[in-house]
Amino acid sequence: MLLWFCFVATLAGVSGQSVVAFSKGLVAHAHLTKGEIVTYNKDITNINAIFTSDGKFQVQIPGIYSFHFYSLSRSDAEIWLEFYKNEDYLVSIYAYTASDWADAGNTVILELQAGDTIYVKAADDYDNSLYGAAGEIYTTFTGELLFSEASGSVNPVAFSAGLTHNMSLPNGGPVLFDKVLTNAGNGYDASSGDFVAPADGTYMIHYNSLSELGREMFLDLYLNDQYINSAYGEADHTWADAGNSAILVLKQGDRLRIRSRAGENVVVYGGPDEIYCTFSGVMLSSQNTETSGPNANEIQAFSAVLTQNQNNGGSTTKVVWDKVYSNKGGNFNATTGIFTAKVAGVYVFNYHGLAQQDEEVWMELYHNYMYVNSLYGHAPHGWAGGSNSAALKLAVGDTVYIDMKSHNTKIYGRADEIYASFSGYLLAPMGGTSIVG
Repeated sequence: MLLWFCFVATLAGVSGQSVVAFSKGLVAHAHLTKGEIVTYNKDITNINAIFTSDGKFQVQIPGIYSFHFYSLSRSDAEIWLEFYKNEDYLVSIYAYTASDWADAGNTVILELQAGDTIYVKAADDYDNSLYGAAGEIYTTFTGELLFSEASGSVNPVAFSAGLTHNMSLPNGGPVLFDKVLTNAGNGYDASSGDFVAPADGTYMIHYNSLSELGREMFLDLYLNDQYINSAYGEADHTWADAGNSAILVLKQGDRLRIRSRAGENVVVYGGPDEIYCTFSGVMLSSQNTETSGPNANEIQAFSAVLTQNQNNGGSTTKVVWDKVYSNKGGNFNATTGIFTAKVAGVYVFNYHGLAQQDEEVWMELYHNYMYVNSLYGHAPHGWAGGSNSAALKLAVGDTVYIDMKSHNTKIYGRADEIYASFSGYLLAPMGGTSIVG
C-alpha cells in the first residue's frame, strides 16, 4: 500500500514545473539477503517524493529524472547492489576490500512515466553488509526531476549510457558505452563514445566505472582536448570502483569523452546484467532559474577540484578547492571552499575524493553547520576513494561545504590527476526557509 504523505506543488516562478527531489540515507548497519530491496531509514530531504511501503520510489509526474546511489560496505564485506526500473535491471555497483571498508556508486538519468517504480536491491545471488550510523551516512539514494512533461521545455538535453561487456583500453582509448538508456537531444554517439553538445549551455556530467578483476581502472574525462578530471581504482585480487563528476560550460559542438589514461593498460568490467561503467549528463536550462528579480534567468551552478594534495590539520578543516571549472551565479568562494546560496530553492550536490597511498580519505557534506552525509576510502598499500551526493533545500544565505573534521584525511591531487571534486546546481527555485541548520 502506498504511503500517500506528500502533495505535488507547483513552484512559484517556474511555469508548469513541479519539483520532485529526495535524498535518503542509512543510519544503521544493514544486512541484505539475496534480492532484498534497500529500505533507507533516514529522510535527508523529501520534496513531493512518494515511496511505497517496500522502499520503491513511485513516479507521479512524467519526465526526465536523475538518480544517484552510493554505499559503503562493512569491514571485509561485499557490496553488490542493483538499480531497477519496475522489473527491469538497469545498472549495478560493486565493492570489496579485504579487511577494510569499500565504497561504490553510480548515476543514471531516465525518462519515466507516471506509475513507474525505481529502487535499489541486493543482487539475487549475494548477501550485502552495509555500513550505517547516525553521524556516518555513506549509503544514500538521491533522485530529482530534471524536466517534467508539463514544463514546456522544447528541447531538453539529457543522456545516460552503460557498458555491457569487458573492454580493454590501451594507451588512451575511449570507452564506448554501448547501451543507451536515455538520449534526449541525441547528443550521445554510441559509435564514438562521445557526447556532442547540441546547444550552448551549462552541463552536469557524471561517470562511473569498475575495473576487471585485479586490474587498474584509470579513466579521464576530456572536453575536446582539455583534461578535466579522473576516476582511479586499484585493488588486489578484486574489482575496483571509482567515479567523478563536473559541471562545465559547453559550446554547441563541444565533445565530452571518457578515455583511459595514456600509457596505462586499463581493462574495465561489464556484462549485459552487470553494468557498472556509465556516462550521464544533463544540460541545465531556464527551468533551473528564477523568472524575476535580480537573479532572473541566471543559472546557479559551480564545479571545483583539487590539483594538489590536501591534509587535515591546517588552519581549517574545510576542503579548500584550488581550481574552479564553473561558478555560474558567483555563489562559490574558492578561498574558503564554501557555497552560499543567493537564490532559495532545491539544490543538488555531488562530491568525490581519493586518498593518498595507504591513507584515508574521509570527507563530510555540511549544510550550514548540520552534517548531511559522508564518503570514505582506504586501501592497504594502495589508493581508494569515495563519492556521495545530496539534494538539499536552501534558503538565501545558507552555506554548503565539504569538511574533513577531526578525521585523519589525506586527499590526493595533482594538476594532471584530479580526483577530488565538489559540484552543485540549483534544481529549482523555491521560496521558504531552510529545512536544516
